[in-house]
Amino acid sequence: MKLFSLDERLLTCAGLVQKSARLADIGSDHAYLPVWLLKSGRIESAIASDIGEKPLQSGRLTAEKYGARNIEFRLGSGLSTISSDDNITDIVIAGMGGEVIADILSHSELVKNPGLNLILQPMTRSDDLIGFLYENGFDIKEQKALSSKGRYYTVMLVRYSGKRLSVSSVFKIVGKLDLTEEESVKYINKHIRNLENKSRGDESAKRLLNELRSMINEKN
Repeated sequence: MKLFSLDERLLTCAGLVQKSARLADIGSDHAYLPVWLLKSGRIESAIASDIGEKPLQSGRLTAEKYGARNIEFRLGSGLSTISSDDNITDIVIAGMGGEVIADILSHSELVKNPGLNLILQPMTRSDDLIGFLYENGFDIKEQKALSSKGRYYTVMLVRYSGKRLSVSSVFKIVGKLDLTEEESVKYINKHIRNLENKSRGDESAKRLLNELRSMINEKN
């Protein structure tokens, strides 16, 4: 059976998973990402975890349909389903709000491992997530922007460094994006449009808006 294609959002996440990884996909839903990675020969094994039995069952059906082996399904909240004995190398948390991803990370000691790759894709409030990461000892190693179905997203490859930093409001939006890339500019312009609505009568929002505009003009 011909393998399905991932949408741009999940494909970008897949591109940051290292070769031969032992993957944990948190909030896996239909398990499209781990099944695709296994059937493409990109990873050794996967744990698909979800808080709901119904989406987990959908994931089992996806794995069965495409004959994906070396995948284990676990029911539970956040990273509570994963232990150090699983020897996970890469964790994907995608398709949730930035504040939800931050909460999941805050409840796990497992992620405080400098050798562990965290691939994070917030649907909203990415600035809150970036602020949380740096305030809690994480570092963005690589970051990409993309558009899919008329919406703009960012995907981050993150590792624990143990170094806690307070970052600026601009950095919380821009992060480690390459502003010479078209998709990054589109992503920042989305934030600029949002700020334009908020900046009336709000001096801090106005200053942030001007800084972002200057950064875009500088790089292009």
